[in-house]
Amino acid sequence: MKSGFTLIELLVVLIIISLVSAFVAPRITAPLGGLNLKTAAKKIVSALRYARSQAVSENEGRVAIFDFELRRLMVFTGSALPPEYRPDELPVDKAELVYDLPENVRFEQAVSGDEKVSRGLFQVAFFPTGSSNGGKLVIANEAGRRYRVKVDFITGMVGLDALEQGDDGI
Repeated sequence: MKSGFTLIELLVVLIIISLVSAFVAPRITAPLGGLNLKTAAKKIVSALRYARSQAVSENEGRVAIFDFELRRLMVFTGSALPPEYRPDELPVDKAELVYDLPENVRFEQAVSGDEKVSRGLFQVAFFPTGSSNGGKLVIANEAGRRYRVKVDFITGMVGLDALEQGDDGI
């Protein structure tokens, strides 16, 4: 008698493997979307902390501009940014730092004082004293996960919070 597997046995094993992988693969890859959001949030916080430290150490203000349409953060020295500018005229080549959000991450909304923004441009200024005009920014991904970046207007310190479902973020 010959030993081995029949074609039917091999097909049954292949079907079982494909069914198991169909259920397991989404559970393994789903957290990666949340990882992109968390990484983006941390990079934004890092860029804002950089802007604040540069403003203090070089005794020249910095302006962080969030472009909601291009999903981009740009940091400029106070002298590199024209006093009156339009979104299509931002001198990106003069930016100290430019960060483009990953594909599935977006700026959701931002607020500074009475100004609430959900499209266009939003800016946070850091002054040589270390203070800021302050503000809050919410970033989100396609799965509905959200983070809030906070900039204190007195100290200029930057913080990060994960938002729960139902929290408006601002």
